[in-house]
Amino acid sequence: MNSYLKFITKRPVLVLIGLLAITVALSYGMRNLQFNSSVEAFMPKTDADYIKYAKNREVFGDNGRFMIMAVSADNLWSAHTFKKFNYLLTDMEEYKDVDTQKEQTRLSGFNEVATRNSACMKDFYDRFSDDPVFVRFLERKAPTGFKSTDKLSEGAINNLKTLVLEDMKLKRAKMIDTIISPFNAEDITGKNDTLKAYDLVKKDENGNRIIPHTLEGIELFKKRLTSNPAFKKGIYATDPETGRITDFAIIIKFAVCPERAKMVDELNDIVKSYKNLTIIVSGVPFLDKRFGDYIQDDLRRNVPLVILVATIVFFFNFRSIRGVILPLTTLLLSELWTFGLMGHLGYKITTVGGTLPPLLVAVGSSYAIHVLNQYYADFDLITRKGKQKGIPIAMSHITTTIMLAGLTTFAAFMTFLTSKVSAMLEWGVFSAIGVIFAVFISITFIPASLALLPHRYPSLLIGKRNILKTSVVDKALALIAKIAVRHHKKVFVVAGIVFCIAVAGMLRLKVDTDMLHYFKDDDSAKINVLKIGHKFGGEWGFNITIDSKKIDGVKQRDFLKTVERLRRWLVADANKDLRVGRTDAFSDFIKRMHMAMHNDDPNYYKIPENRLDILDYLEIYSGEDSDSDGRVDVFEPFVDPDFQKCNILVRLATKSAGTLGTTETNNIMRKIRQHLAVSLPAPYSFEVTGFPIINSRLAHYIVTGQMQGLFLSLLIVLLVIILLFRRVKAGPLALIDMGMTIIINFGIMGWFSISLDMVTSIIAAITIGIGVDDTIHFLNRYRSVKNENISIPDAVEKTIYLSGKAILFTSLALIFGFLVMVTSHFLPMVLFGILVSLTMVNTTIGSIVLVPAAIRLTEIDLSPPKGAEKRKYINL
Repeated sequence: MNSYLKFITKRPVLVLIGLLAITVALSYGMRNLQFNSSVEAFMPKTDADYIKYAKNREVFGDNGRFMIMAVSADNLWSAHTFKKFNYLLTDMEEYKDVDTQKEQTRLSGFNEVATRNSACMKDFYDRFSDDPVFVRFLERKAPTGFKSTDKLSEGAINNLKTLVLEDMKLKRAKMIDTIISPFNAEDITGKNDTLKAYDLVKKDENGNRIIPHTLEGIELFKKRLTSNPAFKKGIYATDPETGRITDFAIIIKFAVCPERAKMVDELNDIVKSYKNLTIIVSGVPFLDKRFGDYIQDDLRRNVPLVILVATIVFFFNFRSIRGVILPLTTLLLSELWTFGLMGHLGYKITTVGGTLPPLLVAVGSSYAIHVLNQYYADFDLITRKGKQKGIPIAMSHITTTIMLAGLTTFAAFMTFLTSKVSAMLEWGVFSAIGVIFAVFISITFIPASLALLPHRYPSLLIGKRNILKTSVVDKALALIAKIAVRHHKKVFVVAGIVFCIAVAGMLRLKVDTDMLHYFKDDDSAKINVLKIGHKFGGEWGFNITIDSKKIDGVKQRDFLKTVERLRRWLVADANKDLRVGRTDAFSDFIKRMHMAMHNDDPNYYKIPENRLDILDYLEIYSGEDSDSDGRVDVFEPFVDPDFQKCNILVRLATKSAGTLGTTETNNIMRKIRQHLAVSLPAPYSFEVTGFPIINSRLAHYIVTGQMQGLFLSLLIVLLVIILLFRRVKAGPLALIDMGMTIIINFGIMGWFSISLDMVTSIIAAITIGIGVDDTIHFLNRYRSVKNENISIPDAVEKTIYLSGKAILFTSLALIFGFLVMVTSHFLPMVLFGILVSLTMVNTTIGSIVLVPAAIRLTEIDLSPPKGAEKRKYINL
């Protein structure tokens, strides 16, 4: 280490240029950073439930993760509202049914207007007067300044063209699989011994919808819409008291694709452009996108706030410009290197990844403060020896300690490699890499900079007679030393009481990965979920697949009646705890066919008693099979190509009484599986899969990963401390601080009903990773002081004086750095910030009160084994 420091102080300019070059190279990767908030993407692809989920989507499509909109207006049943609703629907359908020829024609027309002199937005509108959908796109995308000018600049036209090209690219991606609404829905009619599908809203010869605009036409449409019982709470919602239709639904099902954020963004833009319609948007893709937006917002807001907090802490510690600039630069470099590397390697920032910036700032602050504190502690030595010789001597011990502390933290975070949740694994790896970056930059950048800067002590820390001032921190440390040394037994009595209370709280701890848990109660996303659930019976769902065990078995009367019995059981008042708001199945089509063949008499909306009727209905029904897989397109979500399996779509509704968490979801699935196991006739079998099941499995992996990582982290810390001090007793002594802190953290979570989720589950690892630094610094300093042949009480007091200040200021940076997360939109992030801050308070108390009290109580010997040379152990 001494040789490395000598090289730095001898060639500081070369070192700083090298650091700058690395920073430029890595920072370039930040341009590639993307965000991923999808819970499904975190699942291990080898998980049995995930494999079932993936196979189900291959056969039946992605039916559980859809975007749903409730559209209403002051006068829903008016020609004006119908016209606007049709515009809204048509704008969205542009991204489902892509006409390549039309897109090329639009681009050619755009280029033709763009080449004119003095072109303005009106020229574009006039050029596409026969293409109102494209005109609405231009109106939606063009900035306000473009619309008010008489002449668009070349730059403005180029910006507009870029938007057009990006939109064409988005359409080519074909992310939307299906759009369902009252205006494009099909129903079934039965006449002259034929069954055929017909559009609720007729189309002209060009395929454009003929929107009802007269009272008679609107009433006819309403009659058609309400004639099919399956449409209620499916594509329209009613007032539960009056029965009046209040909302039209637009349900958007996405193709199986990994990235939907841009499409969701576009759909949201379309929704916002219809100011005269009241539109409530919800669904898993919408919430995923909101997650991503919030992560980005938090990063933009929290990083500057964390840096501001660190700046204030640095100033109060060092009271000088260099005391702020040097550690602050260290933090910025650590952030740039870590996130730049993520970008270069193609990793995305997840929900958990949003905690990385404050974590890296906190860790970097700790190392920077310790390095700079050592410089000022050995200021006189450096003055006598000169900077080139004095800095390596002064820094050699602290840099070695920082390296060992950093490696311990690195190892603690790397235990997340055992996690099967990709987001947790990636967080652990990049946290560990960030720690190594912070260590390297701290022990390189700061000594190199100090070698170039004038050798000067902060004037604000010196009194009038050139005597160092006694600060409030010094007085606080004197009090702490007194408590730890003279009242060590009382310290452990208090610790024992706190321990018992915390353990009682731990027993109340619950695991919850419910999506809504991430949103505050007043967040519009959470409010929308509750509204959609009330109007349409649920905003996301799962699948129950019944296997008849034979080809065309789904067409059998007994099988269909079994499906209907299950559906009635799911929504029965006796099973309200299942939280099922609605079910859809293939049997709906059979019931509607039976009803249509009996003059739309609602009494015939049931499975026919004659099994041959079902086969006849399917034989005479004419529907489109666009992919020629043997299934009519509208059947595809509900039956497989062989008509052997029936897929029941079950919507779960979140009630206002609370969120639909992991525990409740598991109970629901358990009850359904138990019912199917005893009620399903032989030889039928069943399979339950879908997003809620994946969510529950994710919770399982979080808990198991947390326990494994916690055990491994503690084991690594134990071994490192034992090896470092060459004393077996030193290991348990170091674990007193972290063990107590972890138990208190879980206890607080239990008592205050804070769930263990993907974000809060990493707190224990942070506690070990960061908390061990202070413990190592304290114990290492204590061993050095005790080697001076003074009594244990005096050695403990002196150690608190010498190490306590750096520990306290490091903790302040950590505490306030994490507290800035209370500004987050995410409720778990807010709780995470509060909990980690409390954890840092506890680790600080543990390292300068509990550990010293333990030393005083046990009088443990940390001196090196007999025969070991002093230089072979670390001495601060």
